[in-house]
Amino acid sequence: MIGDLPGLLTAFAEREASDPESYPAASVADLHSAAILRAPFPAALGGEGCSLLQSVQAIQAIAGASPSLALIASMPLGLAGVYGLGPDAAPDEHRAAWCAQAELLAAAYRAGELYAACNSEKGAGGSLAATTTIAKRDASGAYRLSGEKILASSGRFAGHFFSTAKVDPGDLPGAGVVEFFFVRTDASGVTILDDWDGFGMRSTESQTVRYADATAEGLMGFPNFIEHVQPLQYFYCLFAAISLGCAGAILHELRSPAPASPALRLRFAEATMRFEALEAYLHQTTLGWRAASGPAYAARVLRMKTYVTQESTKLCAELFALSGGRHYSRGSRGSRSGRLARLLADSFAGTALRPPLPLALDALSEAVEP
Repeated sequence: MIGDLPGLLTAFAEREASDPESYPAASVADLHSAAILRAPFPAALGGEGCSLLQSVQAIQAIAGASPSLALIASMPLGLAGVYGLGPDAAPDEHRAAWCAQAELLAAAYRAGELYAACNSEKGAGGSLAATTTIAKRDASGAYRLSGEKILASSGRFAGHFFSTAKVDPGDLPGAGVVEFFFVRTDASGVTILDDWDGFGMRSTESQTVRYADATAEGLMGFPNFIEHVQPLQYFYCLFAAISLGCAGAILHELRSPAPASPALRLRFAEATMRFEALEAYLHQTTLGWRAASGPAYAARVLRMKTYVTQESTKLCAELFALSGGRHYSRGSRGSRSGRLARLLADSFAGTALRPPLPLALDALSEAVEP
């Protein structure tokens, strides 16, 4: 499981160098076979009950070998982490259904099915309240989703999406601002476009997805799940680990072997201190994770994610500038010559790694006590 990850990293890096443009299906399969994606589930469900810190360390290590793979892996790993909270995460009246759903989800993971997040929307700026996708309950009791999502990592390679949508409280008493729904990627009404052409994270297949009365397989969790459990903080910690992993990989590449120049050695020593400080901030923040951690912890995670991703990306850029012209190449297939350029591009890319948009900055300022 998690302990088997170091033995896979070389293969991940070699595949990334060999074909950085294609979806890393073989590496995803390795993560499934090694039971890494289901590690946060309890042992009774086929996991090992790994902590958020262990999950963060795993994503950070994967990002050092293949950032695209790390972004892909963070979605199912985060979902397993949320369901790994156990029965006490649910209110009494929903506990039996919550446990049954965890068992079904863990069985799907054991069978090698990939779950991917499909939540971002144009113009929403990361705000749940700005979600425009809607879920309506039909006569059979099933929910049908309509709307458009962007940046759905894994695209057609995923078996299920978990997607946010607004729902009428009349259809779901006690509903929150938005709810998560499970949707099969091959369900009627689901269209996965082929429009991904990112600057970085080239192989994530982060496509646009359109829902047109798409039938949801079910509600994720229970009504007002996001407000009650606060699952997003788990994912935010994983996302921050990706850009940090990129910075760590560039730093390792440039200081091995140690440069002869004392001035360069000093710059790398300073970069190491900055990296270790960012890593400590991320790792320390993970220790506060639990169900319904409250607004203070949510605010800390938002501050941490913002700071770690921004500063990690700055560090990547500064280190790349020190690396010299020999690294200024995307590299051909099978060549390592473009590794640093790809790491730099990947550190900038993706919804998880971009600087906060205005709505997120508003939330960040509101989270700071005067």
